Amino acid sequence: MEGLQIDVATLGWLLFAAAGASSILTLILVAILGHYVVAPRVERKIDRRLEEGAQRLEENLRKRFMDLLTGRPREVLRDRTRDLARGMGLIGGARRPPPDDPDDDLDR
Repeated sequence: MEGLQIDVATLGWLLFAAAGASSILTLILVAILGHYVVAPRVERKIDRRLEEGAQRLEENLRKRFMDLLTGRPREVLRDRTRDLARGMGLIGGARRPPPDDPDDDLDR
């Protein structure tokens, strides 16, 4: 019984093909996992953050409008409007710590 004889060049090409097939299968597996597992998680996380941000923005706008209607001092309105603009990304820079306001129960 004779053994299978493969020359060195053929063996090199077979090893190259096996490595290529392994790489392709790995890429396919990563793409499937990314599409069906990772992407939905990231999308849910982004949706949750956007929803929370929209709720905070709506509440902040409502409070600022009520402050304006109830006649709060201009300095408080100016500070809150500036904080709101920073929170929306309209003004750069770090947010200042809020002044001690007993009526303000915002989660900062």
